[in-house]
Amino acid sequence: MLTENQIHQFRVFGFIVLRQVFDTGEIEEFGRLADEIWTAELGHAPEGEEQVSTAPFLELRSATLPLIEDDRLYTPMTQLLGQDMMWMGSEGVRGTMTRRPHHHWHADRPGPRELGYLRIKIMMYLDPMRKDAGALRVIPGSHRSPFHEELSPFQQRHGLEDPAFFGVTGSEVPCHPVETDPGDVVVFSQSLYHAVYGKAGRRRYIALKYACRPTTDAHLTSIMQYSPDALKPHERILQSERPRLQAMTEGVGDLRARAEAL
Repeated sequence: MLTENQIHQFRVFGFIVLRQVFDTGEIEEFGRLADEIWTAELGHAPEGEEQVSTAPFLELRSATLPLIEDDRLYTPMTQLLGQDMMWMGSEGVRGTMTRRPHHHWHADRPGPRELGYLRIKIMMYLDPMRKDAGALRVIPGSHRSPFHEELSPFQQRHGLEDPAFFGVTGSEVPCHPVETDPGDVVVFSQSLYHAVYGKAGRRRYIALKYACRPTTDAHLTSIMQYSPDALKPHERILQSERPRLQAMTEGVGDLRARAEAL
């Protein structure tokens, strides 16, 4: 459960770090299960720095479903998003994916419209992450207007190979490096500007995504633009008898029909 201070930090800065939420044994088991999923995806066990990205991820194994509703994640999410929050999906990534050591500055959900609809991403890194070796970097408060809009040039340039951000390289942009060890959990708004520099090695992580239940056409339009699969949950979740999973996908068919009619 989050403290009032942690909730306030999230609202002001757009992220919080929860230290050692999971113990060593749990992390090792997550890594074993992740390797099973990646092995099925690749057709062979991943080797060295081999790269693979899988989404959905946790939904693919009954053994990984409980993580979605684990009290240590689920309760903080209800505190930030409300008891009627929605499940938005998961992904599992091993390696650098783009074959580049960087992922330049961007927001997953950029623009003024997105600031009115809170979506949260949880990052669980299965390997130590440090500032210049693949750790997430964030610009605190960049999920709030007008700061968010002032950083829009970053969004426009993040896909370039070697962009300058207000005259400096991406790695020189003032920021907070979120250094973590296995067992830590990073919680951030998907409208927060973030980046990664120095990616290397197997660099494994599991990402879980949650959102406030959409209440307006703008919310549904946003979902259809950025994450339409969230309105088509994996059959393993839809068939689950777990009350929390059922609640997070309740009414999703009606929402999808409404969104497709817009």
